[in-house]
Amino acid sequence: MATKPLYYLFIMLLLTCFHQTMSQNNEGDKMIGFTLSPLIPIDYFGAGPLLLENNFSNIELSSKIGYQFGMLMRNTKSKNITLESGILFCRRNFKFKGENNFISSFSSDVGDFGYINYAFPLNALVFIQLSDNMHMNTSLGAELDFYASAVASKSSQNLIHHYSERARWINGSVNTSIGVEFRDKDAGIFYIGSQVNIPISTILVTHFKYYYSGSGGDFDNYEAAFLRGNYFNIQLKYFLPLSMEKTKN
Repeated sequence: MATKPLYYLFIMLLLTCFHQTMSQNNEGDKMIGFTLSPLIPIDYFGAGPLLLENNFSNIELSSKIGYQFGMLMRNTKSKNITLESGILFCRRNFKFKGENNFISSFSSDVGDFGYINYAFPLNALVFIQLSDNMHMNTSLGAELDFYASAVASKSSQNLIHHYSERARWINGSVNTSIGVEFRDKDAGIFYIGSQVNIPISTILVTHFKYYYSGSGGDFDNYEAAFLRGNYFNIQLKYFLPLSMEKTKN
């Protein structure tokens, strides 16, 4: 299949870009910052609910609010162009609810699970100055994602058993964002914006069993569901003032 060579090509291009960026990190002004971003459930960008059906039951799988945080570094290339990289901790959260239509025993149940990855983003930002202190920016970039091990969970009444295994331990994703920031030479940079992240391939292979006749009884064994993990987030960033960085050096 063509998808596997494209996957490896994308990863190689990402590694090359990271290497080039790190080899040039002595050029331009650099700023250290921090970010905290809630991951917002939406029905767009391929992140909507997934309905799974079987002989005697059905399960709906959807996203919950997650979070992301980490450290960032900006490397200014010109007045209007900046490269931004970093290391991030990301937790995607999911919930599932199920019902059975077994003739002698109707039941419903709910559960949830979370999945963790570590991300190394590299984004190119283009700025438009709105006033002396306000700037708007858009960005486009990519990130390397490293995924944790498999996760398992059970629903509140122990009727639905869930197991998710990582599709691969390393993946790539595409980022795009838009936002505004307030700059103060003494206080630093305060940023708020929004971002869409789209992995280039499946991140999780998810399995369910629904015990429709009661816990430990007969069950529906669901076919694997392949999760991409696309998300939309609200980005909050803070960068230390450049004067402080120069004082440290």
